[in-house]
Amino acid sequence: MKMSKLKLFILIVVIAIILLLAGAFTAISIASYKPTLAFYNVSEKVQKAILTEIASMPVGRKGKNIEYNVLVLDSTVPLSSQKQAFKAKMIFATMDSDVQEVARGGKVIPQDISLSNGMPSSLKAQLITKNNKICAVPLLYDFYEIDIFRPAFTESKIGKIADWKDLTAFTQKTTKDDFSPVVFSGGDNADALNVFGCLIELFGGRAALEECEEKLYQAYKSGSGQTINETLDSLEKKNEGVSQAVKALKDLYAGKSLNTSVFSFKPNDTLFFLNNNLCNTAFLKLSDHRNISYSIINKYTSIYVPGQNGNDDRSFLAPEICALVLDKNKAYSSTVNLLTNSRQSSLSIATGLSPVQASCAVPDKQADDVRFWLAASNGPVMPLSGALPSEEMRKAAADWISAKARFKEL
Repeated sequence: MKMSKLKLFILIVVIAIILLLAGAFTAISIASYKPTLAFYNVSEKVQKAILTEIASMPVGRKGKNIEYNVLVLDSTVPLSSQKQAFKAKMIFATMDSDVQEVARGGKVIPQDISLSNGMPSSLKAQLITKNNKICAVPLLYDFYEIDIFRPAFTESKIGKIADWKDLTAFTQKTTKDDFSPVVFSGGDNADALNVFGCLIELFGGRAALEECEEKLYQAYKSGSGQTINETLDSLEKKNEGVSQAVKALKDLYAGKSLNTSVFSFKPNDTLFFLNNNLCNTAFLKLSDHRNISYSIINKYTSIYVPGQNGNDDRSFLAPEICALVLDKNKAYSSTVNLLTNSRQSSLSIATGLSPVQASCAVPDKQADDVRFWLAASNGPVMPLSGALPSEEMRKAAADWISAKARFKEL
């Protein structure tokens, strides 16, 4: 049966309307689409600084800014196990062993090596590269330092702290029956591991620390806290840096220089002790240093963890905030390019962390000192906690360290 002209006309109109509506919905969908960027194990302060910079970047179509959906990932589990992370266009992460594997994998789009222009050679030497392109682009560095209370140091007449012996001489001289001068956040699993890592590097150098990190990461992959303990037991016997780090903690604890409650201290507890003059030697991250009021921190001098000898080659523990690009669109490469070049000063000023560029402006002497120490060293090294991307495994290792320092058996 033939369709009448009227019915045919109506059908054509209906189809046209459907096509117009479909086109309109598609246009609206495209116009409202927001790509996703993700943060992994990055502080809120650093997240805000990065997002503020990105919001003012004209890298989108027709020179417009790009609006993003922001995904904050679970920092207590490995990045590689979080499938939603890989739907993002960019991931900003604190480097760890698992992030290194992700960076070397096939999902990341390596960036042009020219992004490293302006970085000190010691930082360039630590880049993760593939085919002469950068897989994880460093943006900022945190840093493990020691803060010394100047009035107590002047009164001690030690003179200077050039090596570990000088530091322990100072702490021993200021230890009293009711005053233990050394504190750190030993109740925070990552900080406990990383202070221990500082000591491993101090006594055994970069090679000892990296051997420890490699073996702990292998143990982590086995999925057993008991394996972590067995690995550390083996390292204590075979790795000079680990054995000397254990001895150093035991000596501080036995000599009453190390606060007896230090392995229950959270970062806020350490800050409380600093704010109330209840210590004179604190192992801190630069980012924690930033949380102390100027009137208090102005009485302290920040130093790097001293070596066994004043002229030792050093590799300092410095948490790295890096960018991973997961999409070939040039807008995302341009974003990372700006963050690692022209936006370095504003990032450093907003976060208080050290920039990766050698010559950009920094907020103060602390950030500049960290930049100089990293540039003058054998380069930054991943903190020990990075070898254990699982909070459960970090706790197992932190408990081992605490038990060893306090002469306890697990």
